[in-house]
Amino acid sequence: MPIPQSILIVKRSNLMKKFLLITSCVFLLCLSGCWGMKEVQHQIYITALGLDFKKGQYYVYFQALSFSNVARQEGGSSSSEEPPVLVGTGKGDTLEEAFDYIQRSSPSPLYFGHISTLYFTPSMLKHHLNEFLDYAGRTEVIRYNTGVFSIKKDIKEAMSLNGFFGKSPAFSFTFNPGEVLENDSFIPTITYQNLIQRYRQPVGSMLIPSIKVEESQWQEGEKPKSIVKISGGYLLAHKKITGWLNINELEGINWLDKDTTRLYLVYNEKKIGVKVKRPRVKIKVMGAELTPHYRISVKVPVTIQENLKEISQTEIKHIVAAQVQKQIKRTFQKGLDLHTDVLNLSEKAYRFDRYHWTIQELNELTSDSIDSIKVKATLLNTSAYK
Repeated sequence: MPIPQSILIVKRSNLMKKFLLITSCVFLLCLSGCWGMKEVQHQIYITALGLDFKKGQYYVYFQALSFSNVARQEGGSSSSEEPPVLVGTGKGDTLEEAFDYIQRSSPSPLYFGHISTLYFTPSMLKHHLNEFLDYAGRTEVIRYNTGVFSIKKDIKEAMSLNGFFGKSPAFSFTFNPGEVLENDSFIPTITYQNLIQRYRQPVGSMLIPSIKVEESQWQEGEKPKSIVKISGGYLLAHKKITGWLNINELEGINWLDKDTTRLYLVYNEKKIGVKVKRPRVKIKVMGAELTPHYRISVKVPVTIQENLKEISQTEIKHIVAAQVQKQIKRTFQKGLDLHTDVLNLSEKAYRFDRYHWTIQELNELTSDSIDSIKVKATLLNTSAYK
């Protein structure tokens, strides 16, 4: 008696299911799973690197944090004890030797995947930055979103400081500047990606913010609290450091920075204070000259924060416009003194009309290179001031 067709179909289906199950099990046996995974406590996680060159040798400073402390602080638990900060020092005739120097003395393997901050001393920036970029590019030690700062001295002290209320350095400005600059964009910051992109650019410049250890502004209990504070920045142009400007001399950069979200202006003579939200700038390149000239237009939306002498709104707008114009001119002139295009005006001509001038002509900036700076202040909110 022949087997019904429906029974044959069911049997074939069952055989297919068994075949697929066996095949899946065979492939699963080939997977490695997590057999090679290391436990968190079995590695030392480097969170910041400091680089210096002195006495003919490279010095590399390694900062490591305890992630158990960071996790506990993120979870909201409090502790009166400051979390430990581990700082190691490696030195050598080459960067490779300096890195190996500290790794040989470590009781556990070093892991570099969590590096969030780079600190360079002036000697490293001025004379050996190219060597570091070459080394980091070949070894993939640094992530592209790593923040970059410079520090003149006290590099080990700066890397050893904890944050406020006993928090780890992971909650400090150099690890996460975005939160602070969102409220007051007083200086532009850069990442390792910005550094390697701009290092070989033939025009313009890049600012590397500099920090210092400050203990006169804050006090914890009866003791002064040491913090890292922005002091200014080094200007990098054409593969070299051209000079350093303090924080006040760099104020004009902020008005031309597309990432500026909020700034504050104070005019002491009239007792006026205003908040500026997201200024907008346009730079027009004039091409009739042997060298490019520029016309700068800035729109400044302001909110009045303080007006003790009850100055009229019209006068306030004039004062704000004059202050912004003054800061841009001052920063531009400070750059000229260092033979540096600190405002990156030449980059505009290089990007959009690069064949009209040579690289040399683009870099020939003078005090007459800016035809005009027009600033228009508009009132967003008077904050109850009439």
